[in-house]
Amino acid sequence: MTERSQDGRLIVRVFPDFAGTVLWAGGAVGYEEAHLSRELEEDFQAWESFHRSRLDPDRPNHASQDERDFALVGRALAERLSQELGRGVEVHLIVEGCQLFRSVDPPVNPRAAKALHGRAEWQAAQARALVEKVDDGRWHAYNPVSGRRFHPDRTRSDENAPGLPAVGGSTTGEGPVARGDA
Repeated sequence: MTERSQDGRLIVRVFPDFAGTVLWAGGAVGYEEAHLSRELEEDFQAWESFHRSRLDPDRPNHASQDERDFALVGRALAERLSQELGRGVEVHLIVEGCQLFRSVDPPVNPRAAKALHGRAEWQAAQARALVEKVDDGRWHAYNPVSGRRFHPDRTRSDENAPGLPAVGGSTTGEGPVARGDA
């Protein structure tokens, strides 16, 4: 799911991987979905290609200058992305640690900002729907054989489950209950 900073900004991470994109916000974000400017998209693709051709971890030796160039270009790209997406976004460049980029200005590319914020809203709606579907988000263990649910607070149980069996054994024939000291 998409993350937000403490002040509510959408977090977009930038790092190379084998997903065909360097953009991550609740998962890989394809360039066609992100609606970045053509120039920034092409520069990200070239940056990722440089990584695959020269800095891939499966290649035995990397030139230290290549690593420095890659990091330097990454910082410039993250800054440009921050400007395109505007003040509602925090860009995390994951190269040589994590570097943060934040714009104080409105987005230079409102279409891209709208696309990523829309994606975040859709993911949040999906998460809310899932929580509603699974017992309002409360955790429980379910035994499909008996149909019983056990809730961590031990004060609730299903109609089919009058309560948890005593530690050390079960009267329902389901076998022993796990103990914390085992």
